[in-house]
Amino acid sequence: MDQITNASEVLQARLDHAAMLREAGRETEAIACGPDILHAYYQLEQGRVLPRAEPRNFTDKVYCRMLDTHEHGCPTYSRLSDKLAVREWVAARIGERFLTPVLWSGDDPQEIPWARLPEEFMLKCNEGSAKCMLVLPPHDRAAAQALAAKWLAESFYWMRREFHYWDVPRRLLIEPRMEDGHPDGPLDYIFFCFDGVPRLVQIGSRSHTIHRFFTPQWEPITLTYRKEYLTPPIARPAPLEQMLEIAATLSAGFDFVRVDLYCLGKDIRFGELTFTPCAGIWDARLGEWWRYAGLHCLPRTSALAS
Repeated sequence: MDQITNASEVLQARLDHAAMLREAGRETEAIACGPDILHAYYQLEQGRVLPRAEPRNFTDKVYCRMLDTHEHGCPTYSRLSDKLAVREWVAARIGERFLTPVLWSGDDPQEIPWARLPEEFMLKCNEGSAKCMLVLPPHDRAAAQALAAKWLAESFYWMRREFHYWDVPRRLLIEPRMEDGHPDGPLDYIFFCFDGVPRLVQIGSRSHTIHRFFTPQWEPITLTYRKEYLTPPIARPAPLEQMLEIAATLSAGFDFVRVDLYCLGKDIRFGELTFTPCAGIWDARLGEWWRYAGLHCLPRTSALAS
């Protein structure tokens, strides 16, 4: 208990110091605190020092990636984590038909064109996680605009020091609501891909309460990184083989990336790419699939050009 208390105090002290620097307008110095904060997060969560020279499990390798990215930068991760910029890259690899239409994009919530939008739609920020809301009638325009302004006001970087988000220019986008018939849908089909091979499929829901894992052959696996969740039966999606092919195509050239897709009947839609899932908060033992060798193993720039 003393060790946990000490680790918690160290982390809080580092977070408080960075916050003080930000409040003083010394943002560059606050960002420079990031690696120490990441090490402190790891020690609190894992109860040991990060074995950076020899990372073993999945969490170790996510943290090594976050540290490498923080120390050296990674424009590739930044570009492909941008929900607007990634669209061109995805279209070049699998085709535009797998992209959800963008009804509007901009950087001012006051310019949302309410009069020409459908009754139900998704309002999102192109950067970070959980910066989205389903807008239903009657539209509370003031509340939606206030939330959107909050998304734009602060980089997702400050949540857990995932540095590649720092270089994503924040914008808003609006997409039509997607329907798959599930009351908490659309369900998110999350493919964990290693060296271009989908090894694991996670199913999530819009409220983030459903939490199930399957093999690519749709065999259920007992696996979790949450304390509370639901595990209802989930039918094998009809176009699973095509979804696996898409995940393989989009992950080719990366030692690890998470590819999120949606399945609307027979219609497949791209969701996003994630390079540091849950910022390393994992008890899953996936490390043996990930041959992590640092950022120098990224695909060549020419291979990523659109």
